[in-house]
Amino acid sequence: SGGLGGGGPRAAGRPAMPRLRTLNTKKPPEGWEDVAPQLEEFHQQMRDAVNEPHEGKRRNEATWGITRIHYERSRYIYELYYKKKAISKELYDWLLKEKHADAALIAKWKKPGYEYLCSLQAIDKRNSNFGTTAICRVPLHLRKPGAAQPSVSTGCISCASQEAGRLGGPIWWDSPRPADLIGWAKAGCPTADKAGKKRKELPDGEDAELEARAAALRRGPGGEGRSAEAAELEAVAQALRGGPADGAAAAQDEEDDDDITGDEKEEERAKGD
Repeated sequence: SGGLGGGGPRAAGRPAMPRLRTLNTKKPPEGWEDVAPQLEEFHQQMRDAVNEPHEGKRRNEATWGITRIHYERSRYIYELYYKKKAISKELYDWLLKEKHADAALIAKWKKPGYEYLCSLQAIDKRNSNFGTTAICRVPLHLRKPGAAQPSVSTGCISCASQEAGRLGGPIWWDSPRPADLIGWAKAGCPTADKAGKKRKELPDGEDAELEARAAALRRGPGGEGRSAEAAELEAVAQALRGGPADGAAAAQDEEDDDDITGDEKEEERAKGD
């Protein structure tokens, strides 16, 4: 079958393109012919997204389509191996090596609370003005009523586990979705075939993200006027951990752990248990 790579030098922040297969490339494992057509389709979609005119779009919006296709291509391979058991480990490992899927992103999907993470950019605090994870990591039911806006860096509105799980994946800027997303989330994310799910506890890792965002709100511009919102996030995070809300402690924790992401904090807590 034909090669699946190509394209010019990778621009900063763009996902890696699959390697171009040449006559010197090792023969792919058995089963490649079954997945090649779909991967070729993703490759063409990626080329189209990269070459799409940017007129009328903000700078970040120009990369949203690239981020979404990168997610969908990796998800396709992840589901084939882990969910459907449709490909061998040999083929799966080869596909990762050839950059047909993002191994680092898939590794995050295996962690509680990150099953539908839209992009590694969403948990890279260097992309945020306040040094926190992206807004799409904050569950919708904790946000203010009104229109839910997508993350500037990824184009994802929400990839929190319950919300994304009910709709089959991240809620992107152009995804079909309920008109009132916030109200839908507060009602437990009902769908045509599933009633709203009573909320018991947020997935592991979400509490650390909430505390990080609350601390950033207090430190950022206009922090005094946003203290109520910060206090609400801190209270929710502390409740998840079974302790009383303590804004000062949460802020100090964020300052101490400013260089690690929410899921890495989770790992540190696990080591201490």
